[in-house]
Amino acid sequence: MALKLYIVILLGFSVANLAFFIFKPLKYHLSLRTLRKTLYTLFIGAISLGLLLDEIQLSEWELILTLTAIVIFMDIAILLTPSIMKIWSAEFHYTDYVEEIIKTNDKIHKAMVYRVEAMSEMIQTNSELLPFRNYTDQELRNYLDLYAAKFGFDIQIHRVPQIDFSAGDLHHAWIEGLAADEIEMLVETHRLTEGIRMTVEQIKTINNFDFDSEEEDVEALAQSAVVSLIEDESMLVPVFMDTDQFIVVLKEEIGEVLEVDAIHIANLIYLFYSL
Repeated sequence: MALKLYIVILLGFSVANLAFFIFKPLKYHLSLRTLRKTLYTLFIGAISLGLLLDEIQLSEWELILTLTAIVIFMDIAILLTPSIMKIWSAEFHYTDYVEEIIKTNDKIHKAMVYRVEAMSEMIQTNSELLPFRNYTDQELRNYLDLYAAKFGFDIQIHRVPQIDFSAGDLHHAWIEGLAADEIEMLVETHRLTEGIRMTVEQIKTINNFDFDSEEEDVEALAQSAVVSLIEDESMLVPVFMDTDQFIVVLKEEIGEVLEVDAIHIANLIYLFYSL
């Protein structure tokens, strides 16, 4: 009777495990350790109770061995099936990497929610945060620090210098056959790119950054793309307006820099100069 009850409990565990996997797969992966511990706890508890109640005798080693094999088979076949990494040498590892990815994504999601809330709050109280509107670099820095300080990263603001360059400095072959507006666009592009290149050199010197492909990063910044420096835990954020161009450096300190921070910082700069 006790053996039949034990089999029923294992069957119920298997059905519940399958339902858990089907209806809540993400939570299932996070709970694999708990499920395995539960299975082996049921086994040890059942054997212990069986011995205490004289339902099982130590001399019945074949029965105990069979029950042990059933539990181990259930562990491998049911719980570890989605994530067996190695069969030979009996190495079985369930999806630790999946668990870490899920936890990391959940952490990032929560961090993004907090950042959106902070951004929304700054927009709503903008008139209180900027009562004088002097539009100085220091006031801009103080304004951006209100956001950065909430999430533990540092901000550097670097103005892109104006480069003295005109159409006469272009190689004749570059402008041959081009319309006047196309030539002017080429001149502006060259000015911006050279200004960015000088700014990047300055940033690299100040922060001791190591650019793997500096020229590609300069071109990316000129196209208004955010450049992530993963090894230096920093981001370069280009902000180009009619009269002002900036490269803003976001550096991790006690907090982490996310891509959404780059978007928010750029939007805050536009907001600072538009109001």
